[in-house]
Amino acid sequence: MNKRSMALYVLILLAILLFVPLKPTDAAIVFTDDFSSGNFERWSKSLMVPEASQTVRDSIARFIVPTPVAGSNSCSYLIKDGFTSTINSSIAASQDILVTKVPNGALQGNGAIFFLYVCDSTDLTGNAGNIGIGIDGSNVWSMWIGGDQIYNYVFQTEGPLPVSNTWYRIILTIDNQAQTAVLEVNGAVVINASQQQFTNRTHPISLMSGMGENWWSAGSGLQEIDVTAVQLYISDAIVVPQPSSTLVPVSTFTPSVPSLSPTQTPTVTPSVTAMPSFSLPPLHPLSTPLPGGDEFFGLVVVCVIILIALMIVLVIAVFRRKR
Repeated sequence: MNKRSMALYVLILLAILLFVPLKPTDAAIVFTDDFSSGNFERWSKSLMVPEASQTVRDSIARFIVPTPVAGSNSCSYLIKDGFTSTINSSIAASQDILVTKVPNGALQGNGAIFFLYVCDSTDLTGNAGNIGIGIDGSNVWSMWIGGDQIYNYVFQTEGPLPVSNTWYRIILTIDNQAQTAVLEVNGAVVINASQQQFTNRTHPISLMSGMGENWWSAGSGLQEIDVTAVQLYISDAIVVPQPSSTLVPVSTFTPSVPSLSPTQTPTVTPSVTAMPSFSLPPLHPLSTPLPGGDEFFGLVVVCVIILIALMIVLVIAVFRRKR
């Protein structure tokens, strides 16, 4: 074999290896924000009632809202659009949260704050389907399941009660195949309920994080929560590059729909089903996502190419010595 033939074979081999297709990116974590940028540029929209505020300091987003009037709602929220939920999706929305004043003194279902939602993007009031996480006025973790103008509270049945001025890691896992919604707080399940909000069809969904307050009894004055390490996981999504800032300027929110008070008796004991078989990768502490299988696979290909090239160089060197 002459040198020209050897060089040609080397070029062909390298070309084949360089164009080996990497496996497609199927998804996992589709959105993260630890607010290290010092702003809300990764979010799509911002909504606030008068006298509410949204600020970022030291990688912590702070949301403050005034006391609602006459049983209405008060909010300061960030919204991230652009996701899809299918009947096969497993969704996990999570964040670290500190509530400065845990609500208490109300009968169960009569007052609540909420701070994490997965909601159908076509109707952010929840009529098209939403699941929210918060703390009830009776001082327990609570879940809000809504759709078709019927809203239902599901209350904590396991784990310790929330405490004021304490950081918690909360994870809401929505398993559409199992038709469950599970709330974990600091790694322990506190609510395990059934849900059919996102199991009927494909839904465009939004992630909402911030402060929503509904008081029907005891409670007055400003309410504040701190949030960081927000994350959204969708099992069958396709990861797309994060766009540049798409934040819609802060707009004053004027409720034009009836208050989201439950239209049926609160469910004190939720319909408990088996835990989802779907398991998440560790979501805490939040950090820049580590290289996944796709990046590792690409690194392996590059290493193989380098090794083959070195072997070819050695073979050529041996031929030269023999001649």
